[in-house]
Amino acid sequence: GVKNFYRYAQVSLSANQRYLTALSQVEDPTGAFRDLHRFSESKVFNHRPVRGFNPVSKEDTRLFQAALRGEHVFGFRNRDLRGQLFETTQEPNTVRQQSAQVSRMIHRLHVHGLIAKIPHCRKWKVTPTGYKLMSASLRLKHEDFPNILLTKMAA
Repeated sequence: GVKNFYRYAQVSLSANQRYLTALSQVEDPTGAFRDLHRFSESKVFNHRPVRGFNPVSKEDTRLFQAALRGEHVFGFRNRDLRGQLFETTQEPNTVRQQSAQVSRMIHRLHVHGLIAKIPHCRKWKVTPTGYKLMSASLRLKHEDFPNILLTKMAA
């Protein structure tokens, strides 16, 4: 009923205050958001241009999620990312094309300093900068960007 609205407002306010207190203890991502422009611009590597990343594009977001998965504690290979980005298939031509595409993605990540090669094996690991920028990009895409759109639509 309507006479319970006062109590509902009290409970909601206290829940929001607890939530804001918890969020205030989380690391501030504004520094990472400022650095996002660094990996969104193209770079030149061996006299060849390497395009940047779009923090809100579907393809780049899927790549970041695949690279940041918790199962890659000891590094990831082309095959690992390929299994997460594409459907598994046994057709040799398709596997080769997908492997080449993932190799180009890994190259882009490496040129922008988001991943580094693990010596003496075929594995790659995410760098501290990569963790910072890719997680900020995912947060921007999934949390901040929709909130900005909602506030713009409400205004």
